[in-house]
Amino acid sequence: MSEKILGIKDLLDEVEGDEEFAEEQEGLYDLVIPPGVPVSLIHELISEFDLEPHAKTSSGSVEEGELFDMVMIVLRGDLETVRRAEKYLFEVFDERIGCFGD
Repeated sequence: MSEKILGIKDLLDEVEGDEEFAEEQEGLYDLVIPPGVPVSLIHELISEFDLEPHAKTSSGSVEEGELFDMVMIVLRGDLETVRRAEKYLFEVFDERIGCFGD
């Protein structure tokens, strides 16, 4: 039995920009996923906390002042759910990097 493994592009289905979409998003919050988080953990957050994946563009700069845009993955849901997912995300980070402290 072979399952298709979803990538980041499969998760992101953008319809932002239309007014109906904006009304649907009222009262929802975004959990920004830091670059480098494994796709498996993102899938886990989506399924465990029933969050909706979206993309946001963030502008940044380097020391030289060169500007760049970066597409960030965000998981959208109500405030309580997003806070629980964020707490879980950081617990997983602490568990995975905790072995380096010894």
